[in-house]
Amino acid sequence: MSDQSATSFVISGAARTPVGVKCGTLSNFSPEDLAVAAANESIKRAGIERDCIDATYGGNVYQFTSPGGQDIYFPRNVALRCELPIDTPSLLVQRICGSGFQTVVSAMHQIAMPSSMDDTRVALCFGAETMSRAPRLSRAPRLSGADFWEFGSNGTLEDTILAGLNHDLFNTSMMVTADEYGHSVGVTREECDAFAEESHRRAREANRVSHLNGGDALRGMFAFEADNLAGEPVYLAHDECVRDTTLDELSRLPGFTPNDLVSPGNASEISDAAASLVVADRSRAEKLGISTRFEIVGYGIAGVEPRLMGRGPVPAIHRALERTGLSIDDIGLWEVNEAFAAQAVGVQKELGLDSERLNVNGGAVAIGHPLAATGARLLVDLMYEMERRGEPLGCASACIGGGQGIAVIIRDTQRD
Repeated sequence: MSDQSATSFVISGAARTPVGVKCGTLSNFSPEDLAVAAANESIKRAGIERDCIDATYGGNVYQFTSPGGQDIYFPRNVALRCELPIDTPSLLVQRICGSGFQTVVSAMHQIAMPSSMDDTRVALCFGAETMSRAPRLSRAPRLSGADFWEFGSNGTLEDTILAGLNHDLFNTSMMVTADEYGHSVGVTREECDAFAEESHRRAREANRVSHLNGGDALRGMFAFEADNLAGEPVYLAHDECVRDTTLDELSRLPGFTPNDLVSPGNASEISDAAASLVVADRSRAEKLGISTRFEIVGYGIAGVEPRLMGRGPVPAIHRALERTGLSIDDIGLWEVNEAFAAQAVGVQKELGLDSERLNVNGGAVAIGHPLAATGARLLVDLMYEMERRGEPLGCASACIGGGQGIAVIIRDTQRD
């Protein structure tokens, strides 16, 4: 982008919870609980007074995972529990796997409005998912007339996670789209399993040298400590999905898809987590005395053939690069979501990404993919890893169910 708006958005605070494995340590928390913890930590890191936050954006995909089905109030409840002023508005955004990214993009849109239309200049963005609590629904119809509050007994039962993994309009599923895309660009099962093994190896190493273990990695993560719904104390300070696995073990797992590219070992883990970022107009941040070090350079969103859903990052990244006048070689670090190894390897091949700059601390195959939290988690981890390595430019991206992709480019202004 050539105009001033390209450099007017900054990330002043960023934090994420550890990622909990399905039915694991974080499974007895609602998305709201996890988001409150992440949002409070990002506010603390930003060093901003709560009454200086003008708006909130929350991403959540699997609704009705909170007790009493209160996820319809998700962003509003998070804002209230974080003790933001009562008049601070909240918006729920939903772009499936891109929802965490979309909270940031939507905040940028509102911040960019002229003051005569909207005076928002600082936004709290967060995404959260407790996939462990995604319910089974009865699709029984309501009765008519005086019996409206009663339901028929002939409803089919639906697993909401499985239903979301299918794309009925195109008679396909997310893992099949990854398989088809990977196959179309020459990805092999051996490459998928090797990629998965490396993802776990990098994630294990990152956890080993985490700042929570006395090192300097994963500084975006904070130790999660709270009482769960059963009143039990919980403490988690590492990504729980990461496994000690080998290429031999991965290669022996059965393939689930027509081209045999997707297996239980090289697909992302169903998981629970939250992440949050404080996004601000640079001039407002400067006046408030909060960090302006990391700026959002630009973004790209694109649609792709739904049967090749996993290709989404390719046009989204190209669009982001074109808008910002950058090239692939300008980007020092990449975080491309590993929904499936098959699609991640496909994206890497098609874009020609250097594996030494891609998902350097592991990706979703090892860490997990809590849908609405993922985009925010990628940005948080990218930001802190850029700081750690001294890289001035980074890009985070994800494919999106239904055939879309999204990418966001950020800059460390202290490394220009």
